Amino acid sequence: MRRFILLSGLLVLAIGGLYAQEHSLSDTILLDEVNTYATVKKYQAGAKLESISNEQLQLSSGGGLDQLLMRFTPIYVKSNAGGLSTIRLRGTAPDHTSVNFGGLNVNSLTLGHSNMSSVPSYLFDGLDLQYGSSSAVNGSGSIGGAIYLGLKSNWTDGMKVQSTITQGSFGEQLYGAKVFVGNGRWESVTRLFYYKKKNDFPFDNPYTGDVENREPVADRQNGASIENKGLVQELNYRFNSREFIKSAVWLEHDWHEIQPNMPSNLHYKTTEQLDNKHVRFWSQYENNKQSLNYRLGVGYVHDMQVYDSIDVQRIGTDRLVSELEVKQDINSNLGYKAGLKYKYMVPDVYAYSDEVVDNEQHLDAYVSAFATFWHRLKLTLNLRQSFVTDFDAPFTPSLGAEYRLFTNDLSVLKLTSTLARSYRVPTFNDRYWGTQGNPNLKAEDGMNYELGLNYIYCRDDFQSDLKLNAFYMDVKNWIEWRNFGVWQAQNLMEVVSKGFEFQSNTDWQLGDNHLNFRLNYNFNPVEAVENVSESGVTHRQLIYVPKHMGNVFLSLKRKAWLVYADGAYTGMRYSDEFGREMDPYFLTNCGVSRQLKLGKQGFNLSFSVDNLLDVDYQNERYYAMPGRSFRLSLSTNLNII
Repeated sequence: MRRFILLSGLLVLAIGGLYAQEHSLSDTILLDEVNTYATVKKYQAGAKLESISNEQLQLSSGGGLDQLLMRFTPIYVKSNAGGLSTIRLRGTAPDHTSVNFGGLNVNSLTLGHSNMSSVPSYLFDGLDLQYGSSSAVNGSGSIGGAIYLGLKSNWTDGMKVQSTITQGSFGEQLYGAKVFVGNGRWESVTRLFYYKKKNDFPFDNPYTGDVENREPVADRQNGASIENKGLVQELNYRFNSREFIKSAVWLEHDWHEIQPNMPSNLHYKTTEQLDNKHVRFWSQYENNKQSLNYRLGVGYVHDMQVYDSIDVQRIGTDRLVSELEVKQDINSNLGYKAGLKYKYMVPDVYAYSDEVVDNEQHLDAYVSAFATFWHRLKLTLNLRQSFVTDFDAPFTPSLGAEYRLFTNDLSVLKLTSTLARSYRVPTFNDRYWGTQGNPNLKAEDGMNYELGLNYIYCRDDFQSDLKLNAFYMDVKNWIEWRNFGVWQAQNLMEVVSKGFEFQSNTDWQLGDNHLNFRLNYNFNPVEAVENVSESGVTHRQLIYVPKHMGNVFLSLKRKAWLVYADGAYTGMRYSDEFGREMDPYFLTNCGVSRQLKLGKQGFNLSFSVDNLLDVDYQNERYYAMPGRSFRLSLSTNLNII
């Protein structure tokens, strides 16, 4: 029934967009692009890229990216309530999505992925998402897609302060501040963030151990507390409008108790904890004054994890990154860029032998080009070759195309297509963990094929953007950890992920009322078509990947008021190789906010309810999730000078 409702809404919105009345086509369509350090779209015609709006970032700024992605995109995130969330973009593994901060992929070198709940959306101005393979642009790991964390260049003239305070259910607290200081030429931006949640929510626990009486008992979650704090400090200087230097350091300290599962929560009251500290720095100089432009960047990342305060079991890494890039637009229809990116990485992991690995070096050489023909067809080509210490990485090309099938004063219909190879170098843990690491692993090797339609309609009071993308991805040498008498990483599977995504974004101005409606639906069958292991499963949906998921968002702005509601459906998932199923669920959230003025200073007061219908659900088997919760926030926007 829920699937029928989602599909019916999709059809109605598509028909409504096609038959809307015509007036004029705006040059700016719906979504503002995030101003990241690197140009994401120029050299990737045909790639599916989406910008998360500032409004949605603000609505989900209480925690990490996990809630933002699950509520507002067709992307599944496997999560529990205790601070661990991993992304499954288009059915791929968590280490198949790169998370980019400036010129850095901040994914862990040991695990290969980022914890989505510990990437605070509050610290960033925007978010770009790339669906599908982008290894030719981002290097190793971008098999399923990429996330770009955006910092806008405001070039502040004066001083302004933004701050927020949030209090919520189950001990939730958020304190944040952003301080902008500058004179129009130089700028300092300081962003501070503190988030804490006790997570002592009540729930009905069915895992009592009593096989005769299966009635659940009232229980309360313990050992799932979260405490995250972070700082982003920017220092930017522009010599003129085409020459500037930008620097940003991101300090993050994330701590959480490891949430016990339901049986343990009922019978045992012990808690374990995980402590992560991160230092991420990126600085780049860019000169666009001549016909041949160039960019020079340098970065550093330090990651350190300590389990349960056992300091001798440190898991740390350090990496230095440098990049040199030149680019030239020969004319408005033809251009290219070329560059080198070097990474020097040193592990500090108690389970690694110094005789096996002391350091590792990567050198990536890349070339990209774009060409436009007849003002309708745009082609892009990306080529990348990575050289890795004692490892063979594949040559990685991608080809993209975008063709305007139809254009008039009010609407545009575009056909998009991409063909891209992708790869992932195995993580340090995969190759070097104790006696279980496997130094003979091959790189995961994928091919991505995609075809899309994008219809844009725009007049003065109505805008609509509809996207339909079909994709097919084949990944060979898929790495899994399996128990072959001892747990070890092996190239076990060939995995095929296919399906389609529909996304719509519609804005409608009715007098003083501004309506925004968004709808996402994702159909994603993904299975292993070959499995080397005798115990491996083939031709069945991969575990923790829903075949169906979708969400809807509706907001109404009227003068100083904003009212919104959103709902997200997550389909059935398998939780293990034995085929045990997890029930689908549908979560709804809503809220209201009011902008206030005190002199020239602005304030915003908001109240929201998560899981409005108090749904009892699990996103990871045997792990409880909170029911209905409330949140009250006060934000300020003060112009000091």
